Amino acid sequence: MVLKDNSKYSVTTDNLNDVLLLQNIANRNISELADEYDNSILIYPYSFKECEDKLGKQQLISLQATWNGNKCTKVNLETGNVAGFIGINGLSVSIHSRFSRNTDEDFFLHYMLQKVLNINVVSLQHGIKDEQVFDFLLYLFPKLLNDALAQGLYKEYQRNEYNDTNIRGVIDINRHIKRNMPFNGRIAYRTREFSHDNNVTELIRHTIEYICTTKFGRELMEINVETRSNVAQILAATTRYKRQDREKVIKNNLKIANHPFYIRYAPLQKLCLRILGHEKIKYGQNENKIHGILFDVSHLWEEYLATILTRQGFKHPDNRKGIGRIHLTNTNKFPRYLDFYREHDSIVIDAKYKAETEKRDDIHQIITYMYRLKGKYGILIHPTHKEHIVKKYHLLGYGENNDAELHTYLFKIPQDANNYNDFITKIRLSEELLIKHMET
Repeated sequence: MVLKDNSKYSVTTDNLNDVLLLQNIANRNISELADEYDNSILIYPYSFKECEDKLGKQQLISLQATWNGNKCTKVNLETGNVAGFIGINGLSVSIHSRFSRNTDEDFFLHYMLQKVLNINVVSLQHGIKDEQVFDFLLYLFPKLLNDALAQGLYKEYQRNEYNDTNIRGVIDINRHIKRNMPFNGRIAYRTREFSHDNNVTELIRHTIEYICTTKFGRELMEINVETRSNVAQILAATTRYKRQDREKVIKNNLKIANHPFYIRYAPLQKLCLRILGHEKIKYGQNENKIHGILFDVSHLWEEYLATILTRQGFKHPDNRKGIGRIHLTNTNKFPRYLDFYREHDSIVIDAKYKAETEKRDDIHQIITYMYRLKGKYGILIHPTHKEHIVKKYHLLGYGENNDAELHTYLFKIPQDANNYNDFITKIRLSEELLIKHMET
């Protein structure tokens, strides 16, 4: 089953029974589903608390069924603001971007992920659903690895056993008698000490080794200097690594790390478990159990635009890190996070993952930001499956010479690409048009 995000469907055909299988995940918010099924669903961004639009409180799918006695005659479906893959009771569901018209492949979602996650591998497979799930898992690994190691190499207390002359722990009497009698000068003892070679880093090491056995794995592990450096740190730290210990390491990591100094390791740990057990994330057959990977497409759209606009001198505030916020009063109250702004020519930009500006709140919001920053131009950037177009509106009574403008910019998403490489070529033309618009 292929659906689009933020779309409505009315089903009255013979596959009603398949659609009704979605009742176990319908009409419930995403965070509730993830918690109930023990995080069988992997979501990006990976922390609901960090999502500005409260993604975790949104419903994955809304479903309303019409019954005539014991027979279902009609089902109305409505999808939310996520794309990706989900499977339940043998039914596979692909949720594509609504701005990608191809029913088999979602080139737009692939492209945004590769740009946002800084992956330039264009030859990854597209089209086989199970393999698409695995591709997306691989996409996320370098990003989450680098985020985690930015907090330092994970360390925790480990219990170790020694038998030597350099005693520095608690003597293990039974083991000492067994190994050192008659006395040979050594003492059997055990210690509890910090170590970088632990269950979490071993899991990451096993994941790296596994990824490197895949067709494009080694290329992913060397995608940039930061990734190469962090992979090297993990390899150097995990001196106890043994391939035959993989199942034991996975079992030891079923409890997700909850360390206040290493909070970014939890999503990496979850991802590693998904990759090492990727057969289980495919559309499973276990009754009422769901597996999948989902993406907040509004977040991806904004971060994709950031890969273009930050190179043009735009600042991109980050509400998750508390960077770049502005205040609407001199008491530092009412903090706000703009999507993008550039000071030297007074441009304020709002990224809108919707076909057009419909709500007046969108207009009021960007005019508020323009007023606060004395912006001369406010631009709302929307993706579109139609033609590129820019609509300009003069704001009355605003600007130094009443010349402030509000622009609605429609960014064309190619619909007629023959393959993924063709899509890249065509969408880069859209990127060039956006850059040119910011220069004029």
